[in-house]
Amino acid sequence: MIKILFIHHAVGWGGAPINMINIINGLDKSRFSVHVLLLKDSVVSKKLNESKIPYTIARSVFYKKFYKYLGHSEAGYIRWYQILKFFKLAITWLLSNRVYARKELDQFEPDIIHLNSSVLTDWLKPSSKKGKVIIHVQEPFRRGRLDFLYYLLRYQMKQYADHIIAISKDNAERIDIPQKTTVVYNFTKIPNSLLSTGIDSKRLRKVLYLGGAASIKGFYTLVNALGFVEDRILILFAGHYPPNTAKSGFRKHLPWNKKLQKALITMRNSSNAIEVGLIEDTESIIKDCDVLVSPFRIEHFSRPIIEAFACRKVVIGTDVKGMDEIIDHNINGLIIKKNNPRELADAINFLSKNHEIASTFGEKGYIKATMHFSEKNTKQIERIYEKLCKKK
Repeated sequence: MIKILFIHHAVGWGGAPINMINIINGLDKSRFSVHVLLLKDSVVSKKLNESKIPYTIARSVFYKKFYKYLGHSEAGYIRWYQILKFFKLAITWLLSNRVYARKELDQFEPDIIHLNSSVLTDWLKPSSKKGKVIIHVQEPFRRGRLDFLYYLLRYQMKQYADHIIAISKDNAERIDIPQKTTVVYNFTKIPNSLLSTGIDSKRLRKVLYLGGAASIKGFYTLVNALGFVEDRILILFAGHYPPNTAKSGFRKHLPWNKKLQKALITMRNSSNAIEVGLIEDTESIIKDCDVLVSPFRIEHFSRPIIEAFACRKVVIGTDVKGMDEIIDHNINGLIIKKNNPRELADAINFLSKNHEIASTFGEKGYIKATMHFSEKNTKQIERIYEKLCKKK
């Protein structure tokens, strides 16, 4: 029996914890035993309980109250003017790396430690003293021209990780350690039913967006597209959206806060928009819609797209690097220019008028999901685990 210890870092419910739970649920329980160490208590513990996955919450007050992970992805990296933030994160990284991670690991005797994100580089060295180490790169790692942090964190992976799993070819290329990297796509449950759950041309066209008010996920692009979308089409805005009232004090005068407030008012006043808010059951809402849009502004592996494929839904993505690994343009969906509200609206309107094309795209997406984004991807993970244990 190979003992796997997963370490998870964040409190939110999203791609990384979903992928972790999918992997654990898919493992052969006669060959692998799993335990999860959560650095913070959150909704993830609830989901682990639902799947009957054993877990422990970090004992140290350091992780519960003070720890902030050091991320370096296109979605969130430290800019030159955030020097104070860098020093705070650097201090917590060092404390975790040199002191607290080792103390937490003392309570376990794993064969393999599976770090569930590239933000957990501080756990690489202490984990390497306990067993074989895998780091799961689920973010597009940033690589700037003069980027010392990239080289520092990459060095940690190269030196202490026994294997790297990347969720896309783009993510693997950014790390650039091909000799120890395997691409294993994130996956989703594929419905057993052969009955189509695709588009019904007789009802009001529903378009789903799952990104919340995040600029990087294309929120502003979609809001600005509302004025060009045909009246009979409804856009469902799922995710977190703050209230219209800006924060008090000087913050309400900041340009990005004003921009956000204006966009929220536009969304809430539009006859084409419905604010759905936070949801946990994405499968049900995807099945209830006809088109899924993922208008990202930066490189990202869009999990909602593969979930839409599994439900035979047509998708629209943007021309960010790596998106063409998921969407085959004009075969199982449409890829448009990023930051282009008019082109996004035109794509939505086109699919609403061309039922047969949209249905064909949805069926082709379903086929791709069964080939590349299904539960059989767990077998790749199992082979990596077994290969590492043979090297002991």
